[in-house]
Amino acid sequence: MSDPTTSWTKITEGETGQVILTVDFPATGRLQADFSELAARLTGGHAFWRTVVAPTPLTGVDSQEYIRPWLDEVKASGLTVRAVMGFCVGSVHAALLAERIAEWQDPAPEVVLFDPELVNTGTVYWQFAMVVESLSQVLNTEEAEDLREAGKLAFEEIQDPTELARALVERFHDAIAIACERTGLGEEFVEELVEMFGAFMAYLAIADQADPLPLWAGATAVSSSSAENGLSRVRNEILRREGKYVAEELVFPGIVHADLLRNDDVAKAVDELLAK
Repeated sequence: MSDPTTSWTKITEGETGQVILTVDFPATGRLQADFSELAARLTGGHAFWRTVVAPTPLTGVDSQEYIRPWLDEVKASGLTVRAVMGFCVGSVHAALLAERIAEWQDPAPEVVLFDPELVNTGTVYWQFAMVVESLSQVLNTEEAEDLREAGKLAFEEIQDPTELARALVERFHDAIAIACERTGLGEEFVEELVEMFGAFMAYLAIADQADPLPLWAGATAVSSSSAENGLSRVRNEILRREGKYVAEELVFPGIVHADLLRNDDVAKAVDELLAK
């Protein structure tokens, strides 16, 4: 059973004195696999930690301040960081973590990125739509469609990812409040859902502040077959140019984005990478 700490969830304790750090935003109802599923498939015996993402304001917090609680707890643990891993936009935060850890640790940790993505308004809206899709127990079909449409209109009107995130939080709050009133769920539940969603939007918006590409240049990317995710999307939509963004890319043609962290072949490739 995972053990929540202040800034990390300890998925496995490990036997090697080394830890694998993973950056992601897991949430109840999420459709994609998360790092706990990868951890169950790895055989290296390292401790395995996953980020706990605290509620954070959408403005006024920079990327270095954002990662500081994660760093402080890792440094205090005394463990050697074998690798830092990120999933999707978590790859931005993971690269920044690895850079800072390398300031006190030699050798620097391995950086492994699973379908790494940068942030733009498309990222923010797509993630918003995924959250809406996961709330079928709260929103009925009409409410979910209305919320997606409200988010789409905001996406079409707003060009800045942080401003879009703020607008989507407002629309999310209004829709959830109506749904909870209909179903008899209390204000406390509304605030809990809105706090979770706001933390997720801040996670995206703060990643938009950073330029991880110089740090990704030394990383290994693990890529799915999904054209709308990961480096395929970075190349084709965000930067609109071909290019080499990482030191090595391991491509798994038969695996979609949602299953990348629960696949045995992917786990085997990661085990081999970390055994070098």
